[in-house]
Amino acid sequence: MSPYLLDRHAARAGLCVALALLFSLGTGVAVHAEEPVEDEPIERITIIGTRAEKSWLETPASVSVVHEEKIQRAQLQLTLGESIGNLPGVFVQNRSNFSQDARISIRGFGARTPFGIRGIKLIVDGIPLTLPDGQGQVDSLDFSTAERIEVLRGPAASLYGSAAGGVIAITSKRGTEDSYARARTNVGSYGFRSYQGQAAGSVDDWSYSIGLSHSQLDGYRDHSDAKNDILLNVKFHVDIDEQTDMTVLVNHVDAPKANDPGGLTADELKADRRGANPRNIDMKSGEALENTTLGMVLQHAFNEQHETTLTNYYTWRDFNGRIPSTSRGRIDIDRFFLGGSAKHVYTDTIFGFDNRLTTGIEAGEQSDDREQRAIDRMTGAVGALALSEVQTVTTLGAFIQNEVQVVPNVEVSASMRYDWVRFDTNDNFSTNGDDSGNRNFKEWSFAGTVLWSPCPIANPFFRIATAFETPTTTSFANPAPDGGGLNPDLDAQTSIHYELGSKGVLADRLRYEASVFYIRVKDELLPYTQDFTTFYENASSSDRIGFELGLKAQLHRDLSAALNYTHSKFEFDKFTDGNDNRFNGKRIPGVPENVVSFEIDYQSVLGPFASFEVQYVDERDADNGNTAKAKDYVVANLRAGYSQDFRDFTLTAFGGVNNLTGQNYIDNLRINDNNARFFEPAASRNYHGGASVSYHF
Repeated sequence: MSPYLLDRHAARAGLCVALALLFSLGTGVAVHAEEPVEDEPIERITIIGTRAEKSWLETPASVSVVHEEKIQRAQLQLTLGESIGNLPGVFVQNRSNFSQDARISIRGFGARTPFGIRGIKLIVDGIPLTLPDGQGQVDSLDFSTAERIEVLRGPAASLYGSAAGGVIAITSKRGTEDSYARARTNVGSYGFRSYQGQAAGSVDDWSYSIGLSHSQLDGYRDHSDAKNDILLNVKFHVDIDEQTDMTVLVNHVDAPKANDPGGLTADELKADRRGANPRNIDMKSGEALENTTLGMVLQHAFNEQHETTLTNYYTWRDFNGRIPSTSRGRIDIDRFFLGGSAKHVYTDTIFGFDNRLTTGIEAGEQSDDREQRAIDRMTGAVGALALSEVQTVTTLGAFIQNEVQVVPNVEVSASMRYDWVRFDTNDNFSTNGDDSGNRNFKEWSFAGTVLWSPCPIANPFFRIATAFETPTTTSFANPAPDGGGLNPDLDAQTSIHYELGSKGVLADRLRYEASVFYIRVKDELLPYTQDFTTFYENASSSDRIGFELGLKAQLHRDLSAALNYTHSKFEFDKFTDGNDNRFNGKRIPGVPENVVSFEIDYQSVLGPFASFEVQYVDERDADNGNTAKAKDYVVANLRAGYSQDFRDFTLTAFGGVNNLTGQNYIDNLRINDNNARFFEPAASRNYHGGASVSYHF
C-alpha cells in the first residue's frame, strides 16, 4: 500500500476513534468490542422515501423513522401528531379539531394552512394522498394497521414535485405466516370511544391485512364533537413469481360529523377556554365526508441491475362542509382523483464506479365539482346558490436521479424534475358573469448532495436543492366581490435550500443526527381571512435558518431514550401586504423558535411496557405583525400497559394520561384572523384506557 493510502486510512481511523471518544464522554456510553448479552443494539433502518431504497446512514438527508410500537401501543390512534410530533424539524398543531385535521409543518412548510396538509408530500404504501393541487388529507389514515412512518425533512421537489417541506411516507402491515385476528377497544375523557378489528395472515403466495375501526368523541370544547362511522383499510399482496409482486390497496372512510368550534379571542379564552365561536354554533360549522381509494403497486425485477415499479390509483370523495360565512358558507365538493406512475432503477458498476440511476414519470388529475350556498346567520338554514364551478387540476412530471460513489466512502448524487401543473375552472354560475379561466405552472426542480461515510460514527453530508409549491384550489379562492374563478394575483411559491448535516451510530447503542440549514423563500403563500373565509397572498421573500438535533440511545434490551431539539429562526425579508402594511424583519407566524422533546420508552414483547414524553414549545406569533402570541408551554404524556400470552391468545391492557400536569396552552393558531380569533386551546388533562385480545392461528 502506498504511503498516501496509509496516511489516508490512518487519518480516517483517527477521526473515527476521536469521534467515538467524544461521544462516549458526552453520553456515558462506553466503547467496547463486546456488549453484555442482555443489551440489544439500536435498530437498523432502511429508508424508502428517497425513491430508491437505502440504509439510513447512507441517506444524504435528514430523515426519521417511527415504528409500530410508537404508532399504536396505548395510543389514542387519532392523529399523526401522536407518532411524529416529537421529531426534530416537525411541529404538529390542531390535534383535537377534526374538521380541520392535524396541521403538520416541516421546517415551517405547512404551518399556516387552515386545514389539511400543504407543502408536504403524503404517501401511503406508495400511493400519494397528496392531490395534484398540493393539498393532502389525513382523515383516511388507519393507524391501527400502520407499521412505520418515515419523515424526510427538507426539499423533495426534485423527486416528488410540489413538495417543498419534505415527505411523510407511511407503510402499513403486510400479512405474514403468523396469522392472527385482533379486537381492540379504547375509551377516555370527553366522550372518546374507539373500537377496532384486525386480521392478517397469508395463504400460499398471497398475504392479507385488514383493519376496520369506528371512533367518536364529544370533544373538549363546545361544538367539537366528531364521529368516524367506518374506517376500512385492506392490503393484499401476492408474489406472482420470483421476480414480480403486486400489492392491492383499498381504503374507505365514512365520517358523518366533525364540528368546528372555531377560534377564540384573547378575552374569550380567559373567560371560557372550552367555549366556541358563537357564530360557528349558530351556523353549524363543520364537515361530513366519504372517501374511497383504490390503488395498485406492481414491482418487477428483471435481474439484479434492473427493477421497475408501476402504480395506479383512484380516489372518490364526497365532502359537505359549513363555514361561518353568510355569503358562501355551505360547501359541497364531489371529487374524483386518479393518477399513476412508472419508476425504473438501474444499479451497476460504470467505469469502475458503483452507480444507481433512477428515472420516473408521474401523471394525475383532480376534478372537483364545487358548489357554495349562502347560510342564514340566525337560523343556520341553507339559502341561495352563490357559486357553482368545476375545478380541474392536471399534473405531469418526470424526474431523474443518479447516485455514484466517486471514491471509496464518498457518494455524489444529483436529481432533476420537470413539472407541468394546470388549473382549469369552468364557471356554471352565470348570473354574475363568466369567471371561467385557467392558470399554468411549469417548474424545474434540482437537488445535489455529497455524502462522506468514513465510518458508522460519522457520515457528514451537504445538500442543495430547489423547490416549489403551487397554490391549491382552495388557496386560489378569489377575494374579488363576485368571488368566482381563480385569483389572478396569486403565484407559486419557490425556494432554495442549503443544508449541512451529519449522522452516525456509536457502539450500536447511540444514534444521532444533526443538521443546520438555510432556506430562501420567494413569493411565500400566506393566509388571511375576510368574512370568515381564508384567502391567500404572496409575500416577497423570507429567510429561514434552522438547527436540528436528534439523539436516540438504546440503554438496555427493552429500554431506550430519545432527545430532540429544533431551533427555527424564520423571518420575512421583504413583505408588504395588500393594505400597505410592512412586515420586513418580522417573524413568520405559526412556528415556535425552539422546541425540545424528551422521551423514554420501555417496550417488551410480553409483560409491562411504558412510555413517558415531555415537550417544550416556545411562544408562537399569530399574525404577520407579531402583535398576538401564544405563550410557550411544557406538556407531558404517559402511557403504560401489560401484555400476556394464554395459549393461542395475547391479552393486552393499557392506559394513558395526556397533558399530565393539566397545562392551559394553545394547540392551534388561526393565522392572521381579521376578527382576532387566533386561539384554539388544547384539552386539559385527559385519560384513556382499553384492552385488546389477539388470536393466533
